[in-house]
Amino acid sequence: MKKVLILLLVIATGSVYGQQVALNSQYLFNEMLVNPAATGTKEYIPIQFNFRKQWTNFPGSPTTQALSAHSSITKNMGFGGTLFNDVAGPSRRTGANINTSYQLQLDQNRNNVLGFGLGVSLTQHMIDVNKLTTYLPDDPAVERGFNNQIVPDANFGLFYRYKNKGFAGLSAHNLVELKRDLYDFESIFVNPLVRTYYFLGGYNFDLKRKWVLKTSTLVQMIETGTMQFDLTTIASFNDILWFGASYRHTDAAVFMAGGQAGPFKFGYSYDYTLSDIGGYSSGSHEIFVELQVNRKSTSNSRVPWLKRNRIYAP
Repeated sequence: MKKVLILLLVIATGSVYGQQVALNSQYLFNEMLVNPAATGTKEYIPIQFNFRKQWTNFPGSPTTQALSAHSSITKNMGFGGTLFNDVAGPSRRTGANINTSYQLQLDQNRNNVLGFGLGVSLTQHMIDVNKLTTYLPDDPAVERGFNNQIVPDANFGLFYRYKNKGFAGLSAHNLVELKRDLYDFESIFVNPLVRTYYFLGGYNFDLKRKWVLKTSTLVQMIETGTMQFDLTTIASFNDILWFGASYRHTDAAVFMAGGQAGPFKFGYSYDYTLSDIGGYSSGSHEIFVELQVNRKSTSNSRVPWLKRNRIYAP
């Protein structure tokens, strides 16, 4: 019975092995989730809520919520953090990341900036025994599986930006890789969070009539030998409306759209599953809503009625 239960736990936490940072199809709209060196690089304070339901209609499929915010606190320093809750089957990961960054100006015009980021995290791992069904009542393997452990860890990143055109970054998560018997079995079941490395890069191409073509790639490599990459293209009109598509290697084709209304930015994405699990699910859905505090107005100051409170000389 114990072997069967351990197998169920491994399957339930499979998303933890495959996606050390919860999977996010709209990563371009919140680079800090991937790289702590991107903390405080916006000209405003983004407060973003993200919700993702993966593999809809598949029993026990992963569900993730995240709330993040970051800001520059001096000309070259940034500070921010993320609260997250990631549930897959009977397992749950809840925690927080706190990031700080330093932005090194590489030229006088600040066209080239290299960011250094460091983050610390606390993750609570839990198993909900009420979601497990066993043949034996009060099975000791289940009772001992109920454990509440908090695991600390650290992240590091480098993030280079060229104007508002190009960017490239490297980051490493779970650097400490603290080993701990999370579920308290006789057979050691150590912390499943292993070191994970990310490369994030892209370039924005200016098109005609206020259209911009945004291209990017995200590569994830886990020390267990797993590697995955995303290729994304987004067409944006004046940063008010956008739509695009992404391909995640051997996993999904992603379609996304979003917009900006005043200080609010929002987006939706749908993942069409390409792996074998696609035959049992209805794809994945993800939404985000972002409040941009201290965002500069993009109104066209040349339009007279926008300045109707001013007095014009004849």
